[in-house]
Amino acid sequence: MRQRRASYDYPEDFAGALIRFKEASGLSWGAMARELGTSRLNLWRWRNGVRPNTDHLLALQDLARRLDLEHLLPTATLHESA
Repeated sequence: MRQRRASYDYPEDFAGALIRFKEASGLSWGAMARELGTSRLNLWRWRNGVRPNTDHLLALQDLARRLDLEHLLPTATLHESA
């Protein structure tokens, strides 16, 4: 049995949106990393062009919902593959 995997098309301005989201949230990079279950190094990588994995992207979207800041994050398109 094959496991289904989800992937996302990332918006071009993901790094900029992440920075704007962080500023609006009032969180430090360290606090944001803890909320997302990742490291500050990964947040730095995401700001510099590395794409977060699906789990981290979902955690970011969940955090945005909890803080009522969804409008600051670009929408990523979900694709499921077998």
